[in-house]
Amino acid sequence: MNDSHIQAQAYSYFLAEAPELLHVIEQEILTLPSEHTTAKVHNLMRALHTLKGAAANVGLTTIERIAHNFEDVARVFYDLEIEIDVSIQTLLLDGYSGLHECLTAHITTGESREIDESAIVDRMTATIEQLKEKLGDWSETEIALPTAIELGFDIVASIFETTIQEQIDEVVTAIATHDADLITQCLHSVADICISLAESFELPGFLALNKAIVAAIANHPERVSDIALLALIDLQQAQSDVLAGDRTVGGTISPALNKLAQSGISSGDLTVSDPVAPVLDKLAENSEIWADLPQADFSIETEVIDPREAELKGFQAFLISDRFRKRNQFSTDNQHLFDRIVRLCWDWFRHEIQPLPTQLNLEILVMTEGLADLDYIHHWIGLLLKALSPSSDRDSLYLYRQCCIYQVVFAVAKYLAGTEPHPQLTPEFLTELRLALQTTVNTYKQGSPVTANERGWIDRIILPHHWVKNSEPNPSEDLLLTEIWGQLDFGKNH
Repeated sequence: MNDSHIQAQAYSYFLAEAPELLHVIEQEILTLPSEHTTAKVHNLMRALHTLKGAAANVGLTTIERIAHNFEDVARVFYDLEIEIDVSIQTLLLDGYSGLHECLTAHITTGESREIDESAIVDRMTATIEQLKEKLGDWSETEIALPTAIELGFDIVASIFETTIQEQIDEVVTAIATHDADLITQCLHSVADICISLAESFELPGFLALNKAIVAAIANHPERVSDIALLALIDLQQAQSDVLAGDRTVGGTISPALNKLAQSGISSGDLTVSDPVAPVLDKLAENSEIWADLPQADFSIETEVIDPREAELKGFQAFLISDRFRKRNQFSTDNQHLFDRIVRLCWDWFRHEIQPLPTQLNLEILVMTEGLADLDYIHHWIGLLLKALSPSSDRDSLYLYRQCCIYQVVFAVAKYLAGTEPHPQLTPEFLTELRLALQTTVNTYKQGSPVTANERGWIDRIILPHHWVKNSEPNPSEDLLLTEIWGQLDFGKNH
């Protein structure tokens, strides 16, 4: 999926979700004079903040700017001594109308419609100034945010569970695109939102972390992919700290990210092992991917002469072990399905790729010339899908096949990383591969589900004639067996 398609999808999601946020903003403004409570102010603030961040993510700067200015004023109402009279409410509704006007233009006619956004911004700026004048000294006063007891719930925890998680998800999605410009744009947007929250909640560690992200990008734009991975790890750790009870710091900057954020250090002074390795060691301790790697020996004593069969048996044993999937039992049916997909991939390599980049074994799925290479994986999977997908196939079936194959490749990478020395299969590589898998799964979820018949796609593959003719005489590799394997569930709820 190309960048323009990703941006179009993001814009579509924004248009679908924004009206509900506008509705919340309007309702809270209408009821604030009679029900001025901290919970209602929080609802207003949360809707404004979410709208601001969402608009920033899709490049709607006018909506982002209005929501940001609106947010700065609205937070004053956390002080319940302020009387919200009709004149203040009218100005608040004027501010809402600016948001509504901009958003309606995009919803009704699309982003191509020309609207005088500068005039709207000027009008909203005047409205904000009038509000500040009405509020007088209140607008210049530092307002203490309500406590969890006052709100009836923990506002900081709520924000870190929802808004911060959304920002983390944005980083995950951006990393998976491998597009430096898109990653840079995403990190700037996320950092801006997080800096605003850090200032609001007085979390100096979280503030410093996000400023470090911005500084690192400015100092080393050529290393934005490394910066994104480090930012992801640090943001996740900060989120964990806050949800565990930290209300005074909000996380710390890892030495790796801190070094990239320092000025006066040239890119030549930074090696992969220098800034990144210490944090990847931490990732190796905490990541679900790395923590679940098998420590036991999954090699199988077997009399099978073909070393590939012996390797596959070890892989099968790994799949049904608790080292692969601790929380959910991996079914025997899916174990067989993974086996068949591996054999399908091998057949494709044997008949379509000459010369082979390596021996025909599990390594060929994740490594080329001894190197673990994501671009190589994306490339060969794309070629295989093209060979397997007739023009009559629905997009959902194509994506479902893609999910299946990426799931198998990810499992193979985990297996290889835990059974034999494979220094190339680092925690960083596995993290990026997981992100690619998650992006594929998320894309599949956004469309219509495959049918029960389509789920059995591997049983109905029509192999090219030269594959069948030249197949090795190994009965275990016959891909035309009529066995019915289990189904992979990618979580689509329909």
